[in-house]
Amino acid sequence: MIEWFNAAESIRFGGSLADFFSQRVPLPSEKKKHKKLDKQFEAVDKMFVQVEQFKLHNKLNVYKKAKLVGAFKDKLIGAGYDPGLVDEVALGIMKIL
Repeated sequence: MIEWFNAAESIRFGGSLADFFSQRVPLPSEKKKHKKLDKQFEAVDKMFVQVEQFKLHNKLNVYKKAKLVGAFKDKLIGAGYDPGLVDEVALGIMKIL
């Protein structure tokens, strides 16, 4: 039962997804405001592949999924990303999980 609430790995992975996203999709206020959308979509696609791999190797319950997505959202919104954009990407993550 205790393992059911152990979401440390999910939280760590959610944070690493946020890092991956922020390294490849800059904030609009940064130098290249109109960076090619293809590269942004490519980054999101690669991130979704990581999510699929994580899902294959980790048993995720509802609590762990929520913690993973929460860590992802908190880190990106805290970094200044548009909450609407973050919600859209988080929804994509949830669909994979």
